[in-house]
Amino acid sequence: ESLRLPYLSAFLDALGSNFSHGSNFATAGSCIRPQNTTKEQSGFSPVSLNVQYYEFSDFQRRSRIIRTYENAGGIFVGLLPKPEYFSEGLYTFDIGQNDLTAGFFRNLTVDQVKAQVPDILAQFRDTLKV
Repeated sequence: ESLRLPYLSAFLDALGSNFSHGSNFATAGSCIRPQNTTKEQSGFSPVSLNVQYYEFSDFQRRSRIIRTYENAGGIFVGLLPKPEYFSEGLYTFDIGQNDLTAGFFRNLTVDQVKAQVPDILAQFRDTLKV
């Protein structure tokens, strides 16, 4: 609200959403590292940071394609951001805290979970560098 932007539409709830001002790519229970399980198996989302980033990159690419062929884009042209809007919009991702919790759910010790932190941070860093 303080940014004077409307609430963000969830990217996974795309039907009827307006993404011209940004989008929320976060999913409940997501982690930085892929969990290789279903939500039903582990309680954690399979939509890890790398998947959220891929969806964001693909969203940018598809927005450019639809804008390139505006006549073919139909109603979607008004719902998707112009290329210059990406630097002005708000795009959210939420990850990290569940990586530690997932270790405890797998019955790892505190020391084993702590030992995973450098790998978790490295994956976070590597995704941000892309």
